[in-house]
Amino acid sequence: MPSLKATFKTYLGNFPLSDRATLVYDGKSGFYCGIFNGLALPLVGVVGRKLGMSSGMLALLMGSQFIGLFLNLWFGHLSRDGDLVAYVFWPGVLSRAALVLVAFVVSPAAFLAVMCFYYIVSCFGAPAYSSLMRMNYSDANRAKAMGHIRIMMMTVSALCAAFSGAFLQSFPGGYRILFPLAAAAGAASSLLFRKVRPRKGFEAKRMPEEAKESFRQSLALLGQDKRFLVYMGIYFIAGFPDKLMIPLEPIRLVDELGAGYRAAGFVLGTVPLAGAVLGYFICSRLANKADHFLLLVATVLLSSTRFLGLALAKTPIDLMPGSFLNGVANAGWDLLPLFTILIFSDKTRLGLYMGLHNTLVGLRGLIGPALGTWLYEVMGMRIASIYWIAFAIEVLGAVLLALFWAVSKRSGFSRRNGS
Repeated sequence: MPSLKATFKTYLGNFPLSDRATLVYDGKSGFYCGIFNGLALPLVGVVGRKLGMSSGMLALLMGSQFIGLFLNLWFGHLSRDGDLVAYVFWPGVLSRAALVLVAFVVSPAAFLAVMCFYYIVSCFGAPAYSSLMRMNYSDANRAKAMGHIRIMMMTVSALCAAFSGAFLQSFPGGYRILFPLAAAAGAASSLLFRKVRPRKGFEAKRMPEEAKESFRQSLALLGQDKRFLVYMGIYFIAGFPDKLMIPLEPIRLVDELGAGYRAAGFVLGTVPLAGAVLGYFICSRLANKADHFLLLVATVLLSSTRFLGLALAKTPIDLMPGSFLNGVANAGWDLLPLFTILIFSDKTRLGLYMGLHNTLVGLRGLIGPALGTWLYEVMGMRIASIYWIAFAIEVLGAVLLALFWAVSKRSGFSRRNGS
């Protein structure tokens, strides 16, 4: 029986030499990132609610991650002529290491402050990360490499989420232990990723200051790509329902469905992460065979089942089908934005295009939680009714994406445009 090391060498042999160094360090980094994600992130809202956070505080907590994304257009502009690895490393290591402070929180406000810092700062490296993935992985193997690493990450995260939920069920104050452990794993992930280097020939070329594009010129460049802007508008609609429900989901789970830490960890962590393993496997296999826009339509439709399940649920167990299918869809939400945006952008502008995409994620993340809280607290709507609204918007987004795909295909705009 071959050893694990021999098996890994055989696996690496399936990739060209130019992909292997990135794959090794990206994979090692992903392993520790999976530990970080599984131990800490699935139960942030539940921990906050158990600590006594109001719906308004939960809205601020979950909306804070989108403040960082809102600044991604600026970071995408900056990273076009900068050290891409540094733009990924520093936001990652600072934000993840900060979770060690959860061990010392004594109030909901203190927990809110620590987690807001994490959510805001962790977003800053996204455009540079996308550019590195474009540069360092060959077109033929990018989907396979990124998909396989995420399968490993999701497997590790699912196991850690199950452990985290069971541990907190037995020791409610155990988050003071779990979050610092997660911080250590997250910092290790960033340190390993720092060893990734842009492929030879793709290093950032320092231009004289007078030759650099201004931020206004970068915005003008984006404004000229009308088809891309239409796509971003449709994507905005498709991605909005998830943001609408962010502050209400912990209330639905804890107050209305009676979910404890164990049930919440299973439904919010283990089940969707297990679904994501299947999703990444499917996505990595189909990414070079199927149309990326059609895969995105399927992703949106699968996501809608989660809203339907939360609208109809009577007990936490009722959420399992939608939670699993949404986990499958999460792989598409993760990979397909990059793959579809590559159709519109060349490698020198990808960070800028991804920056606009992430900024719009941030914008709907700022609007959605506020609107969801307003519908619940001011308008007095039942949370289940708001989930029905989210389901309808999600289906509308899928229909608009399908129409966009049909029109684009008829006009000859194919996924080969971005190669």
